[in-house]
Amino acid sequence: MQQRTRNKFTTTLIGLAFIMWTTVSCSPGPSEAMRPIKVEIVPTDTGYQLMRGGDPYVIKGAGMGIDDIERFASHGGNSIRNWTTTGEYQDVTALLDSAHEHGVTVALGLPMRAERHGFDYNDPDAVAAQLEVFRDDVIKYRDHPALLAWIIGNELNHSYTNPAVYDAVNDVAAMIHELDPNHPTTTTLSGFKPDVIGEIQARAPDLDFISFQMYGSLFGLRDEIERLGFTEPFMVTEWGTIGYWEMETTSWGVSAELTSTEKADVILRAHREILSSLEGQLIGNYVFLWGQKQERTPTWFGLFTEAGEETEAVDAMHYIWNGDWPANRTPQVRSMLLDGKTHKESVTLLQGQSYDAEFDVFDHEGDQLTFRWEVKAESGDAAEGGDFEKAIDNVEDFLSDPDAAATHLTAPEPGRYRLFAYAYDDHGHAAHANIPFLVEATSVQSADSLLADEIMAVAYSGFRAGQHPDRGFGANNPSDEEILEDLEILLANDFKLIRMYDSDENTQRTLQLIREHDLPVKVLLGIWLRAEFSNHEGCPWLNEPIPDDELAANVLRNVAQVERGIEMAAEFDDIIVAVNVGNEALVDWNDHMVPLEKVIEYVRRVKAAIDQPVTVADNYEWWIRDGAPLAAEVDFIGVHTYPVWEDKSIGEGLAYTVQNIDGVRNALPGKPIAILEAGWATAANEFGDRANEAAQLTYFNELRDWATATNTTVFFFEAFDEPWKGDENDPLGAEKHWGLFNVDRTPKQVMAK
Repeated sequence: MQQRTRNKFTTTLIGLAFIMWTTVSCSPGPSEAMRPIKVEIVPTDTGYQLMRGGDPYVIKGAGMGIDDIERFASHGGNSIRNWTTTGEYQDVTALLDSAHEHGVTVALGLPMRAERHGFDYNDPDAVAAQLEVFRDDVIKYRDHPALLAWIIGNELNHSYTNPAVYDAVNDVAAMIHELDPNHPTTTTLSGFKPDVIGEIQARAPDLDFISFQMYGSLFGLRDEIERLGFTEPFMVTEWGTIGYWEMETTSWGVSAELTSTEKADVILRAHREILSSLEGQLIGNYVFLWGQKQERTPTWFGLFTEAGEETEAVDAMHYIWNGDWPANRTPQVRSMLLDGKTHKESVTLLQGQSYDAEFDVFDHEGDQLTFRWEVKAESGDAAEGGDFEKAIDNVEDFLSDPDAAATHLTAPEPGRYRLFAYAYDDHGHAAHANIPFLVEATSVQSADSLLADEIMAVAYSGFRAGQHPDRGFGANNPSDEEILEDLEILLANDFKLIRMYDSDENTQRTLQLIREHDLPVKVLLGIWLRAEFSNHEGCPWLNEPIPDDELAANVLRNVAQVERGIEMAAEFDDIIVAVNVGNEALVDWNDHMVPLEKVIEYVRRVKAAIDQPVTVADNYEWWIRDGAPLAAEVDFIGVHTYPVWEDKSIGEGLAYTVQNIDGVRNALPGKPIAILEAGWATAANEFGDRANEAAQLTYFNELRDWATATNTTVFFFEAFDEPWKGDENDPLGAEKHWGLFNVDRTPKQVMAK
C-alpha cells in the first residue's frame, strides 16, 4: 500500500535546494514570435492517443526541477514535468525556452497548496487568492510552444481529510480551459486509490485526465485498473525505483535501499512489464528523478549523484527511449558487503570494533574505476511526500581507506548509520550502494572474568537416541565409549570447556574419563535443584499441582545433590572450574521452582565448602527484575538468553542478546557475567522457518565475535541434539534440535569443516 506522497522539490545537480513556494518568478512571458502548439487527447479504436500539433505524440519523459535539458535530450528524452511555477532556483520561462530549443515539452506544475501543509480548503478567501495566483501563471505561460499540459497540484490526496480540495482543483481546471484552450489539465494522485479516484471524478469533471504516481506499487497497476474497470486515459507522472516505504526494513526499522544496478533493473522491468502493456490508455509517463535530492538518503530517487554523475538508471532510460544502450555504460554493482552481510540484512556492529567492507563493481568497457566510501548518520528527518530534507553530513575518520574498493570500518559511537560506497569511471558515471547498520554499545569485562580463559564453551548432555537422564524412573546413561567419542569430537572443534547440569552418575563418569585419559577439558559443574513448591499456576505444562510428598522428597534430594556437588568439586578440583547451583529454578514459568531464599541457602553452603567460584543460571529477565539479592551472593552472574524463543529473526539475534546482557549489567553492576546458555534451534515447529542451520551458523559466529570483544565466556547451547526431551511423538518439538551436532554426531553446518 502506498504510504506517502510527495511534492517533488529537487536539488540541482550541484546540490542547490529546490524550495517550495518561495519567490514568484518575475521573468517576462514568451516572446511575441512564439505560438502555442495545441495538445489534445483523442479517442482511437484501441483507446486514446495524445496529439500535439495534429500529430501523435509519444512522451519520453522524466521529472526535472532544474534545467538539465541538453543532457536529457541527448539521451533521447523529449518531455519533462516539473512541480512548481514559483521555484527560487529555476526561472520557468528560461526552462521553457531551453526545452523548446532542444525539442522538449514541459508538463508545467501549478503548486497547489496541500492540506497537510496547513492550507484550509474551507477558507474561501484563501482558495480564491490561490486561484488568482494560478490565473496569472496560466496567462504568463499558456502560449509557450514548449508547454504540453498543466499539472494542478501534486498528490493532494496525501494525508488529506477534506475532499473540498478537489472542488478547488476543478475551479483551476475550469479557469485554465477558459484562458488556455490548447493544453489539457490533470492532477496527480499518490497511488491508484479507487475512493480518491471516485472523489476526483465527482468533484473535478473539468480535468482532462488523472495522473498516478507509483513506485513499487506500479507493478500492480494493471490489475488495479482491471479490478476497478477504469477505462479513462491517464498518465504516470512519477515512477522509478522502489520507494523506501515499500522496502523491507532492518530489525530497528529503517529501510534497505536498492543498489544503483538493482534500481536500473526495476526501471527496465517496470517499463517492459507494466507501462508498455498499458499503451492505448496510458498517454505518457515521467520517470523520477532527472536530478538528485536528499530523501532519506542522498541516493534513493535521483538518477544522478549529488555531484552530477549519471547512474545506471540513466542507462536504463536511454535504452527505453532509444532501443539501444549508450556508447559507454555505467559501472554495475555486483555486491556490497559489510561484515560479510548485504544491505538487506540487519547489520549490527559493536562500538570500537573493526569490520571489513567490500564493494564489487563491474565495468562493461573495462574503464579504470575510482572509489569513495562515506559514513552518514541515519536520516532522522520525518518529512513526508518528498518535502525538503536537509542534507546529512559525513561522519569522518572511521574508514581506514575511503578511496579503495575495500576498506575497514571502525564502528562509531552507538547509533544508526549508513555506509555508502561509490565507484566512478572516467566518463561521468557512478555506481552506488549503501548498507544501514546499527552500532551497539558494549561493556568489556576484564580478561580474568573468563572461565578457564575460554570464550566459546558448550553445554553438554551426552544422551543419545534411546537414552535419557533420570526422569523419575532411573537414567539410561551413555557408555564410556560414547562419552569419550563425544569429548574427542568437542576437542576436535576447539571446545575445551563444557557445562554439565547435575552431580549424578553420568557427570561423575564424564569427569573420571577426562582424568583417566588426560583430556584438556574443563567443566562447569551443575547442581540440579528439583521443585520445592508447585508452580502449576505459572508453568504452562504443569497441568496439576505437584503432590506434597513429592515436594518434601525433592527437598531431601536437593540437599543430597548439593553435597554430591561439593564432593565432586573437591575430588576433581583440577577439572571443575566453577559450580552452578540450580538451572532456571527461579524464573516464573519453570516446573522445578525453588524459593529464592532456599537457593541462596544452597549457594552459601556450596561457597563455604569449595574453592571454585559459584553461580546460579537463570533467565536474563529474572536477573534484571529480581536478581539483586542473589547477585550479592554469587561470584559471577550466569545468564540464559534465547532470541529465537522470543520471536526474533536471525537478523535481530545478536542485537537482542547484547541488549539482554546489557540489561543485566545495568541492573546488577559490578559483577562479572557469563552466558551459561545461548543458542539457535535448527528445527522446531514452534519457530517455523526461523529455525535452520544457516541461522545457527550466523548466531554462533556473531556471538563468538561479540564474546571475544567483551571477554565473555559463552556456553553455546548445545553440543548434541537431544531427542529425549519433550513429547516423544513430536520429532520437531522445540527442545530437541539445538545441537551443533546431530544426535548421530554428524556435524551441522556450523561445525562443518
